Amino acid sequence: MTGKKHVSVVALVPVLLFAGLWLFGETGIYNDSEQYIAMHIHREPLYPFFLWVLRSVLGEAHYLEAVRLLQNLLAAFSVIWLTGRIGRHFSLKAWIELPVCLLLLAPHVITPLFAQTRLVLSNGVISEALTLPLFYLFTAECLDRMFGGGYRSSFRALFYAVSLSLTRGQMMTAILLWAILEAVLLLLKKKWKRMAGVLLCVALAFGGRGLLVKSYNLAFNGHFINNTFGNVGLLANVLYAADWEDAERIEDDLAREYFDLSWALIEEQQANYRYAPEGFLNRAAHLEQFHDTLKFKLIEENWRARHDREGFQDYIPENVEQDRIAGILIRDLLPAVAGRWLYDYLALSAYGLIRSVAVVHPLLNWYALAVYVFVAGLAVYTFRKNRRSGAAWFAMFSLLSILANVYATSMIIMCLSRYMIYGLPLFYISALLLVWENVRDRRVDVHSRHILHGLQGKRSELSELS
Repeated sequence: MTGKKHVSVVALVPVLLFAGLWLFGETGIYNDSEQYIAMHIHREPLYPFFLWVLRSVLGEAHYLEAVRLLQNLLAAFSVIWLTGRIGRHFSLKAWIELPVCLLLLAPHVITPLFAQTRLVLSNGVISEALTLPLFYLFTAECLDRMFGGGYRSSFRALFYAVSLSLTRGQMMTAILLWAILEAVLLLLKKKWKRMAGVLLCVALAFGGRGLLVKSYNLAFNGHFINNTFGNVGLLANVLYAADWEDAERIEDDLAREYFDLSWALIEEQQANYRYAPEGFLNRAAHLEQFHDTLKFKLIEENWRARHDREGFQDYIPENVEQDRIAGILIRDLLPAVAGRWLYDYLALSAYGLIRSVAVVHPLLNWYALAVYVFVAGLAVYTFRKNRRSGAAWFAMFSLLSILANVYATSMIIMCLSRYMIYGLPLFYISALLLVWENVRDRRVDVHSRHILHGLQGKRSELSELS
């Protein structure tokens, strides 16, 4: 990690943890697992492709054990690698490098202990098993870039960003994080002309991602299309914010019929903002309670029953048609419900911000606000004192990654804890580094003053002697 003797001791912690999870744990099959295994059109391609490769090589009977082994190896490697990069760039000693490592392990410990699913990330057939290690590797390359790394670090970071976007749709924000980092570095170096290169790379990254997704779906699902269900997810929150009268805006007759199908069940289930209790966070809790009901039962299953009656044989054209109808309804309804939808969006985002650093609870909600203010304030103070402060830059990166993840996720779905795990370790590591850097600098300043005071005393003695 840092070239010191304490390296092996710190690295031993993740090695032991993930070895134990592999040896004594079992393969976790969760609600989403079957869709990844079946390479469903709803799911981003990288994780299903990873499963398919191992299944093709090892066979149906043994590949899941290999999946679990590789996921635990990757998780251990990513924690060790990022801990080492942080330790090297900040010249950390063992007593502070160890808590950095433990914080990076936190999502792997918190999720099985506190999540409702008891999800063990590295043992589960779930995309987060790849996403979190890839995010750590992406962060390590971004950190190298902040500390003067060359274009190899930049392109490795972009590679990980694109890989993340192919694993979970919300992680397309990693490409934008990469672009912001590169833009800031170019502005600091006054190399504005190279900004066009950053924009070109972003365009190529998103274009290449789209091409890869469509090629994957052509190869494995027989259709050269993007993943489906995005519009349906967004429509769920639009319908939650809608009133019956808003349907007058729907111009397409077929789309209006589908709206009527869903609305009858919305009223029956009381899955609408009018049935939410008063209060900003209460609204978020109510929407989270009904988001999956809206999306899966009141839209997808309800519409599929009609599609089946209309003779749809292939589930992919059926999903494409669902997204098309959902897109029409969003286009016609959103202008009328924009204010309520925005209110809900901000409420969901507030839950996401809380879950990025804590858990939702009346007391911990205030703690989350306080710790955000503390870290942001300390970062600004440290930055004003030293524009080259690595801890301040890292804190800004961690805060930006949380904001990007929260506001991207809230657009389509609710901010469950397992969607918010990426920013938590970076946030608390940045807080630790900010405190440590300020304490260290204060000690250096005190020591320097003592030396200066001693030199002044010597000069006075020499003056008296002369």
